Amino acid sequence: MNENHKRKYFIFIGSKSYFDKKLDDLSVENSGYSFRQLIMYQDVAQKNELEFDRKEEVLILSNDNYQSLVGAAIERLGTIIEEFTYENSEIYIHNPPRYLYEYLKKLHKRDLIELIVKNEVYSIVKDENNFNVKIDSILQRIIGQNKAVNEISKSLWYLTKINTKKPYVVMFYGKSSIGKTELVREIAKEFFDNTFFEKHLSMFKNIQSFDYLFGAELNRRSLGYDLLERESNLIFLDEFDKCESSFYSAFYTLFDNEIFKDANYDVNMSGTLIILTANYNSLEDMKKHLGLPIFYRIDKFIKFEDFESSTIYAIVKKEISSRKKELGSLLDEELIYSKVSMLVNTQGENARTIKSKVQGVIEELLFENYMNSEDVDH
Repeated sequence: MNENHKRKYFIFIGSKSYFDKKLDDLSVENSGYSFRQLIMYQDVAQKNELEFDRKEEVLILSNDNYQSLVGAAIERLGTIIEEFTYENSEIYIHNPPRYLYEYLKKLHKRDLIELIVKNEVYSIVKDENNFNVKIDSILQRIIGQNKAVNEISKSLWYLTKINTKKPYVVMFYGKSSIGKTELVREIAKEFFDNTFFEKHLSMFKNIQSFDYLFGAELNRRSLGYDLLERESNLIFLDEFDKCESSFYSAFYTLFDNEIFKDANYDVNMSGTLIILTANYNSLEDMKKHLGLPIFYRIDKFIKFEDFESSTIYAIVKKEISSRKKELGSLLDEELIYSKVSMLVNTQGENARTIKSKVQGVIEELLFENYMNSEDVDH
């Protein structure tokens, strides 16, 4: 326990794994009641008009603990912590909401508490010596979009060399299923330790989505809450063209500022790479549908071209090859290709249509083998 006669607050801002690791590093254990248990027992005591005077020498508040609070209790969070602790207790807090953080900073300014704040550090993997190796690896796995890969390479090199304050926002656009999402995943694999924060904006259609983006009651998740918990500085917002225009103002703040604010949280977004995807065919089409306020907040636009015949061929071969382990000796790859090649067009195909046609041929051939074996048996 803290030997000074001041409460000692440790604030850790970052992912759940970061918070857990910091507690492990400091050998912190919540040997008594958890904050959630204390709240529950206090509520029971109040309902039964009983006294509850439990205090802890060490108190740990995970960020999901705030979701157990409702109404006026949220505004009293700082004093509730004091009710559950001694004057020299140690309190470990994960991603405090703005109200609590400001309350603690005021106490610290008056020298009434000790306050230690640690932030998780996010960054692109700045391995300059192997940058070309990483890009070449991506080029081998993303078929038919060399121009797009080359363009994002310039942005990745820029982020490797420069420490940016506000987010760097890139739009991948073009037809569906031609490699946009796949490229995001490859960037994550090579430059962000295979982690990224992902949201599918086609799901954002109702009042719950509005509350999520802008923040509402503290006992409900929000974009700010989730961004604080992220494990990477790569943010992937998929199907941006499907998002309701009434939600765009939330992205004005996200794209434009070092600190993103919702109703309850402040999130440091410096150095983030935000990649949007959309199925627009041109920049003019994008301007028309998104509107200029959002359009001009995007730093870079990268077009994904329709597949050429050679690309379609390569994707067909890759898809068939990827099924080798699944099929074993049941079917010959060349036989599958000979059947699929009669179904696949030389243009207008995408990864999804190719995958569907390969799947259809495999099912057909397997069923033919079964029927032929049945004929032999009879």
